[in-house]
Amino acid sequence: MRVGITADRRWEEQARLFTDRGFDVVHGPTMRTIDLSADEVLRTITADLAENPPDYLVVTTGMGMRRWLEAAARWELDTPLLAGLAANARIVARGAKATSASRGANLDVWWKAPSETMQEIVDHLAGFDDVGRSRVALQLFDPDGNPATEILRAMAGELVEVPVYQWALPHDPEPAKELVRSTVEGRIDAVTFTAQPAVHNLFRIAGEVGLREELRAAFNGRVLASCVGPVCASAATEEGVEAPLWPDPPRLSPMVRQVAARLG
Repeated sequence: MRVGITADRRWEEQARLFTDRGFDVVHGPTMRTIDLSADEVLRTITADLAENPPDYLVVTTGMGMRRWLEAAARWELDTPLLAGLAANARIVARGAKATSASRGANLDVWWKAPSETMQEIVDHLAGFDDVGRSRVALQLFDPDGNPATEILRAMAGELVEVPVYQWALPHDPEPAKELVRSTVEGRIDAVTFTAQPAVHNLFRIAGEVGLREELRAAFNGRVLASCVGPVCASAATEEGVEAPLWPDPPRLSPMVRQVAARLG
């Protein structure tokens, strides 16, 4: 059995989990993570939030929260930032990793989205009248593409975007193109995705080689589309994949075990 991996981060760990189970692995990264934690824009935003804390802080990813606080420490802004957040802000976490990172910084989590979706956060905050008069800080995890950002902007009295990292296409798309060809030609049994952009980018790359429809047909045929969680799976559904698979809990190791069990 052969599994295609689209992740850029932690892909070696994922590959080892599969090879330990006797699977062959093909790595075709469809995205790269751009670190913005040294950016002056983030420094300015951090200084502003340290001086004028938000009423709500939406923490979307554990990695983003940790990188933000590490950057704040380099700028000697972590102490006033955390003090202001602890005293003034209701912390809203998108999932377990965001919750863990917040609690690791000694911040109490006011509410956590049960299924780790931004829509749940939007719906929850919509139930509070004070949001329309409040300053809401949003740690961005998908700066260019998540519709929740604009919804929150319209809901909040003020939305402060905190851009810690963003995703882009890989510098070298050839491994991903080869993964597309292998999938379409039946040489791959499953493809794994650990982020929404990984799904969309694979289909974008497939379109560049004229195989977008063939890739969709492969996933709706014999090739398993395995996503790390329901949020990631929603991207596969948007691309026309009829039955993407995801584990409960939505984590890397359970995803690998689920793929291994499904493929036998």
